[in-house]
Amino acid sequence: MAVVFSSRQIKRTRSLLARFNAVLHAARFYPAQHPIERALVQDLMEVIHEYHAEGADLPLTFFEGELLLGENLLPDDSIMFEQLIRDMSSTGVGSITFGRGLTVDELHRAMRVIGVDSEKAASTEGGLPRMLVDADVEHVSVGAVAAVDKTATIASGVEPEVARRSYSTALDLMREMDRAVHTAQPVSAARIQGVVQGLIDSIVGNRHAILELSGLKSYDEYTYFHSVNVTILSLTLGSSITQDQRFLSALGCGALMHDLGKVSIDVDVLNKPGTLSPDEWSTIREHPVQGAEVAARVPGLDRASLVVILEHHMRYDTTGYPVVKGSRTRPHLASRILGIADAYDAMTSNRTYSPARLQSEAMEVLVENMGTAFDPVLVRLFVNTLGAYPPRSVVRLSDGDIAVVLSANSDDITRPRVRAIADANGVLHEPLDIDLLSDAEAREIVGCLDPAGLDIDIEDYLSDLHESAGAPGGAEETPDPVSQPGASR
Repeated sequence: MAVVFSSRQIKRTRSLLARFNAVLHAARFYPAQHPIERALVQDLMEVIHEYHAEGADLPLTFFEGELLLGENLLPDDSIMFEQLIRDMSSTGVGSITFGRGLTVDELHRAMRVIGVDSEKAASTEGGLPRMLVDADVEHVSVGAVAAVDKTATIASGVEPEVARRSYSTALDLMREMDRAVHTAQPVSAARIQGVVQGLIDSIVGNRHAILELSGLKSYDEYTYFHSVNVTILSLTLGSSITQDQRFLSALGCGALMHDLGKVSIDVDVLNKPGTLSPDEWSTIREHPVQGAEVAARVPGLDRASLVVILEHHMRYDTTGYPVVKGSRTRPHLASRILGIADAYDAMTSNRTYSPARLQSEAMEVLVENMGTAFDPVLVRLFVNTLGAYPPRSVVRLSDGDIAVVLSANSDDITRPRVRAIADANGVLHEPLDIDLLSDAEAREIVGCLDPAGLDIDIEDYLSDLHESAGAPGGAEETPDPVSQPGASR
């Protein structure tokens, strides 16, 4: 079980990182046992010992420009120690743990290893882990960054009915917020945060059930369903990186409210089937700013949620909108997560100006635009989490059968768990659940199919979804040429 660090321990991390950084620089410029280096190691040991004295090992993670203490995201420290994160990444370090029992001499040996240049780290067989063993370092370990593994818990825990209730409650909240904004009524931050917490609990307790629901669509209430689906997808991706509750809550609230700025836009512009005029595009491009302004008027809402709303169309390469003059700083990690989720759900939805793509096609678009529109590390995590054929995809198997995808297999994203429902001719048969990863007949997926063309109602074949999550309403969205490819406007 992960250690929960107190606010005092989290605040202390800044001192730890400053001393850690100082020792790294000293190890590169001074010979071993130099008095200055020894003094800096002693300073670092003092702050590490404070954590150990409180009964905790000290795990640090360096993930795609972000720092974490255990599962606590450190956004301010991530900016302050940006160069340190890059230095660690260059030597292949994704995480460092200073274990209890560490001595000053052992820490000194460990820091001499961790401080080596990237060429030496890359050329040494076994890399830094092997070098630490050779240096007789037992209580300091390094590793590559890894996503939080939830596979042990997703098969059980929260019942599907609870997931359905969380989804339905979120839909109701979207309708309430829409009415409140239109009538200039106050919106309760506590209510928003409570609904988001319910979604977080469902994702942590039974990711499969809530991900199945995230594919629910409604042409008539596109905005409401889109916002809830995007929130679920964002929280699923975010929770694969960290379990930090403040981060996930801010991400979830921002995702749920990310399109509130569209309330003031003429519905004819939002739903326009053809090409938008320059003036119409200018209006559309204002919605992140307007949405952040609406959210800013919600007392008690985490200000981090405003950043997520403001930046969700900014793109990984910063060429989206709104444009921040003179800045090439990438959007916040939470904003980059939301950008991927927003694009995926928009691409797989029917809109007045764009038909829905197959789920596998949407995944291909995300992959094709890694490094430009989307954060490449996050896209890989997203694909690994949902699979190459995400839940609710209709696929043809190598034996000709037609099946609905139930959930991904983390060991092989191309071999999900499926429910076969029809033969090669489309004749329905008794549903048969198959785990393609361990299938005795070695069946595999040969392609995705359009359920509309097969006259198949997916809901009929997902046993956990027989009860509707709620009646589908709302305005539509429109794609932007400099925003996420295929994303909502």
